[in-house]
Amino acid sequence: MECIKCRGFEANKESGLCDDCEKEELCKINGLLYLPALGLILGVIGGAIVLYNFTMTVFNYFNETGFLSYYAMGAFTFLACGFLVSLYAMWFFFRRKKGTRKAMIAYYVTKLIVALYLTVLPAILFDAQQDSDNIRLLVSGLFGVVIWIPYFIFSKRINMVFCR
Repeated sequence: MECIKCRGFEANKESGLCDDCEKEELCKINGLLYLPALGLILGVIGGAIVLYNFTMTVFNYFNETGFLSYYAMGAFTFLACGFLVSLYAMWFFFRRKKGTRKAMIAYYVTKLIVALYLTVLPAILFDAQQDSDNIRLLVSGLFGVVIWIPYFIFSKRINMVFCR
């Protein structure tokens, strides 16, 4: 049986690919890595939208009242930093650079810090009630730290794809 991709060499029974095509396939972003890739794309798009909406809301509030709270300035700073870290991680991930592991860990930690600042801090300081969007944001940040950081640290696949 010949390789299903290059049709030049003898194929392995399990994959249907020859050894060279199998090595090439292992170095691609596919399989389980589609989930972090999708998360990065949605994170950058969502982060830009949230940052824009928050900026416009704070700007309008400041024009009406002339007051800008420390919490709002901190939230803007965290949202801007989160967006920049998302862009940084996306650049490393899709360019398959060697520092992708560190960039992704920074992305997930930053995402959790932003989620904690926007959900837990208002609940503590202002006794704010949590809605489903806040809970989803917090769970998403926790999920990234609990699931994806260990995956990026311990996975052998990450070494093959990003640490050539």
